[in-house]
Amino acid sequence: MPSIDITDDQRDRIAALREELTDAHADRYTSVTLPDTVAYLLDLADAVDDPDRRAAVDTNRSEADDDDGGFPRERLEARLRERNRRHSDANPDDPMDLYSIAAEYDVSGRSSMTKGELVTAILDVAERRYTAPFAPVDVELPDADHDGGSGADTDSAEGGSEADHDDDDGSPEADHDNAEDGGDESDTAAESDADDQAGDDGQLNAMLSLLETHSDKWDSADGDARYEVELPDGSVETARTKDDVRAALFKHY
Repeated sequence: MPSIDITDDQRDRIAALREELTDAHADRYTSVTLPDTVAYLLDLADAVDDPDRRAAVDTNRSEADDDDGGFPRERLEARLRERNRRHSDANPDDPMDLYSIAAEYDVSGRSSMTKGELVTAILDVAERRYTAPFAPVDVELPDADHDGGSGADTDSAEGGSEADHDDDDGSPEADHDNAEDGGDESDTAAESDADDQAGDDGQLNAMLSLLETHSDKWDSADGDARYEVELPDGSVETARTKDDVRAALFKHY
């Protein structure tokens, strides 16, 4: 597939438009890929109804979102791009290829997708499940803003101010201690980076192995529903796709 060079700002605007199209048109059986977004822009150029229309970019979004529990899309994308598109001769010891991952997430049209399109489609489905795990069952998550977080932030800020005042007494001993602390912080940062990398792999593997982890809790079914999920209370919930099975397992287990 031919490639083009774009600026970071153009990339962010295209990504924002893609998210907008996904929210408006995609569901658990479909996804909006980057080529779909480009095709939309070309169609829009042929018949423009609103010449001033611009895709809004969330300027407040940053890499810090990952640390606050946001979906680590960029880091997971890097991990996925290390996988093969499809193994010619599958080996049980090889990491799961992109096609198999897409099959686990019921990505439609995966057989004709390029490697980049597979990565994008997998991330889209995973992000929807990550940010809205109960969407298929119409359950809304409570708003974290109503959990008294502001009070905790205030206490933390006051405690931090007092600690800074106590620690900085201007003495040579304090400077010496701070220098030693700096060395410890460097070691801690290196260990943190290694932990982040291991955490990304673990997070991705956990997403992919949910069905395998709870294999004794679901099975194929006859009739319109293709699968059945055994719930903790002994009842059975039906599911049409593996994605629905995964959502039920996430909800109850």
